[in-house]
Amino acid sequence: MLVKTILVSSLLLASCSKQVIETHNASFSSLSTIDLIGQWTFKGYSDGKTPAFDVTLEIKDEEGKYILNGRSSVNFYFASFETDESKKTIKLSAIGSTKIAGSIEANQFEAIYYERLHKIERYEFKDKNTLLFYLSNPAKEIMYFERK
Repeated sequence: MLVKTILVSSLLLASCSKQVIETHNASFSSLSTIDLIGQWTFKGYSDGKTPAFDVTLEIKDEEGKYILNGRSSVNFYFASFETDESKKTIKLSAIGSTKIAGSIEANQFEAIYYERLHKIERYEFKDKNTLLFYLSNPAKEIMYFERK
């Protein structure tokens, strides 16, 4: 009787077990929009160009509305955005910024950064600490961000 009780108990426990996914084996494509939230540092473009300036990006959820803000080479910037989690697409609103004067090089870098940021159409996680933004134009351009 004791053996039968243990056997039945074991079968019941086995049928109710949860599947545990360990982080090092998880697929990073399964990360969702909520995983965008946090502070990021811009690391460069897919063409190998790395920024000569420290650029930050912070993504927040404010009462169900996603916003981003950060510091570019000269100015602080901000925008809201929407995502389609099933397609991993992202659509930014117009990007606003402060109007601080900077060097010619810093202003040129910033103009290109804002232009490319506005062309983001899709996001993906390379790993849990690396965010990729794919641009609509140029079609193969990618912006790389690293979690702070």
